[in-house]
Amino acid sequence: MMIALIILLIAGGILGVSTLRDNQVRKFIEPYQKVYAPNVLINDMPIGGMTPQDAFTLIRSKMEERINSWNLAISYRGFTFANLNYGVLGITVSDQEIQQLLNEAWLATHKGSIHDQKAAIESVANKPLKLYTSQKELQSTHLVDIFTQIAPYVNAKPVDAAIAEFRPDEPNPFVFIDEQAGAVLDSQAAMDQIMEMAASGQSGTYELQPSLIPPKVTRAELENTVALLTTIQTPVETSKKDSANRIHNIRLSFSKFNGKILKPGQTFSFNNIVGPRTEQAGFAEAPEYAYGNLVDGIGGGVCQASTTLYQAAVTSGLSIVKRYPHSGKIGYTDMGQDATVYLTKDRNIDFQFKNTSAGDIYITAHVKQARTSSKKLVAEIKMYGIGLGDGISYRLRSETVKTIPPPEEKKYETDSTGIYATYTDEEKLKTKAVEGYVVETYLEKIQNGVLIEPPKLLSSDTFPPKPAVYYRGVNKRNP
Repeated sequence: MMIALIILLIAGGILGVSTLRDNQVRKFIEPYQKVYAPNVLINDMPIGGMTPQDAFTLIRSKMEERINSWNLAISYRGFTFANLNYGVLGITVSDQEIQQLLNEAWLATHKGSIHDQKAAIESVANKPLKLYTSQKELQSTHLVDIFTQIAPYVNAKPVDAAIAEFRPDEPNPFVFIDEQAGAVLDSQAAMDQIMEMAASGQSGTYELQPSLIPPKVTRAELENTVALLTTIQTPVETSKKDSANRIHNIRLSFSKFNGKILKPGQTFSFNNIVGPRTEQAGFAEAPEYAYGNLVDGIGGGVCQASTTLYQAAVTSGLSIVKRYPHSGKIGYTDMGQDATVYLTKDRNIDFQFKNTSAGDIYITAHVKQARTSSKKLVAEIKMYGIGLGDGISYRLRSETVKTIPPPEEKKYETDSTGIYATYTDEEKLKTKAVEGYVVETYLEKIQNGVLIEPPKLLSSDTFPPKPAVYYRGVNKRNP
C-alpha cells in the first residue's frame, strides 16, 4: 500500500513538473502564434512580428518598388514611344510565389508540438531563416515587340529639296520645300544598350539615334540653281502725252514671258511668244522707231521689251541666236546694245536666244517704279539660273570705232499740204543730217568688280549716216 502511494506521489510530481514546463513553453511561444517569429526574412526583409497579411503586403510592395526603381523612357525628337521598367523586361510580382514563401516561413515555426515550435523559434533566433523569391533574368522579348512598333515611325526615306513654286511677281520669287534626311534605326543595337542600362540600374531617357541618310538635293544646292544671274533696267519715257500707250505695250509684251521657264537647250523666240502686235491682240498705237525715225505704230514700245530682254540674256551668259540692231540711235539704251523686233505677215525680224546652261532659266519682267524717283519708270528683267560663280557677273560695253560723215546731198519730201513748203522752189528743213557710226559691243566678265577675262566681241553694228531731209512744195511760182 505504501509502495503504491509512493509511486503515485512520484508520478504526480513528475506530472506537475511536466505541466509546469508545458505552461512555460506555451507562454514562450504565445507571442508568435499569430505572427512570424523573429529573425525570419524574405528577400532580406524582416517579417518577424508581422501577421501573414501584413507580411504579404510588405513583400509585395517592396517587390513592386524594386520593379519600379528602374525607369527608362525611349524617346525620339521630343516624342516618347515607351516608358520601361523591370516589369516590362520580365521581372514581375507573383502573388502565388509570395504566398508560398510566406507559408514556408510560417510552417517553419508553427508546426509540430509546442516544444517543436519553441525549438524552431530558438533555432531561428540563432540562425536567421532567409527565403527568396526566384531571381528572374531580364528578358528582351517585350522589348522586341516595342521596337517592332517603333521602327516604322523612325525609319524614313530621305526627301530632296524642291522648288514648290515660281512666283515671278514676288520679290523673292521661289518657294522651296526643304530637304529632309532619311533615317534607319539599328533596333538590335538599341535594345542591347537598353538591356545594359537595365542591368546596371541606369534610369533616365534613351534617345534613339538612327543612322541618317542624306538627301541627294539640299536647299542650298537648289538655291544655287536659281541664283540671280542678272538684273537689267532700261528707262521708260513717262513725260510725253502718248507715253501711256507705249508703257501699256511694254507691259503687255512683258506679260507674255513674265514667269517663263526656259529648259536647257530650249530657244526663246520673242515673236513666237509675244505674238503679232495688233489691236486685236491688245496692243495700242504709240511712238516707235522705224528706220531711225520716231513714228506712230501699233505696238510702239515693244522694241524696248526686246532690247531689255536681249541685255538680260547676254549678261546671263546665254547664247544669242538672232539679234538685229535698230537703224539709228534710240533713247533708252546705248547704240549696239539694242535688239529690234518686227512682225507682220510679210516681215519677221525676231530676237532669239538659247539656254546654253545646264539648268533651267527663270525670267521675270515688269515695268516698275525707278529707285531714283517715284515719277520715273523702268523696264526691268531678271533672270535666274545656275550661279555663274562667286562674285562673277557680266556687263556690256559699247564703243564707237568709226564715225561716218553724212552725205552732202539733200533728200526731199513733197509737202502736198503746203503747211511747211508751198512752192517747188521752196524748201524747209525737216531733219538734220546725221552722222553714221560703227559700234562694237563687248561682253565683259568681272569678279567682284575686276575684269577677269579679255572682253568678248558680241557685235559690230553699222548705223548708216543720213542726209538732211527737206520739205518741198508742189506749186510753181507765177512768173
